[in-house]
Amino acid sequence: MKLIFIRHGQATAYCDDDAGRNLTEFGQRQAAETAEHLIVNHHIDLIIASPFNRADQTARILQKTLIAQGITPAFITLDSITPDDDPKQGVDDIDGVISKHFNDMDTSDKTIAIVCHMPIVANMVAVLDNDGLPAPMFDLAECRVLQTDVVAPDMAVQIERFSPKQPD
Repeated sequence: MKLIFIRHGQATAYCDDDAGRNLTEFGQRQAAETAEHLIVNHHIDLIIASPFNRADQTARILQKTLIAQGITPAFITLDSITPDDDPKQGVDDIDGVISKHFNDMDTSDKTIAIVCHMPIVANMVAVLDNDGLPAPMFDLAECRVLQTDVVAPDMAVQIERFSPKQPD
């Protein structure tokens, strides 16, 4: 299976209501650029998103782009993949969502997009990737594609990375 980890696009300035921060216009364009890259290279079966606005908006742009191409992935919001959540718990919860959604069937040909935030996105990739390196920094709206047979620590290999235009 492929797990595509995506950081949300550029958001409004930090504030007391971190969960309520929205994508900027530039962030929306970044999300669209990443979505266009993904649609050319992958068939996404499921989108899992953080409930925070900026991640949800990024995921919805991906979903809208896919639907415009006749692809209708399921969309699930997962509360345990917000910025300061535990990455190991996030990985476990993602595995649970995948197992439940696909009814424990063979997922070897499935592609799942996970849209969330720094630092948890980088930390979840570090948990899964068997390269033994520290958590990688993610650009805004960057995606990293991991190939794995199971969602478990040290069992994945990164096979692709894409980063859209970044702020000047």
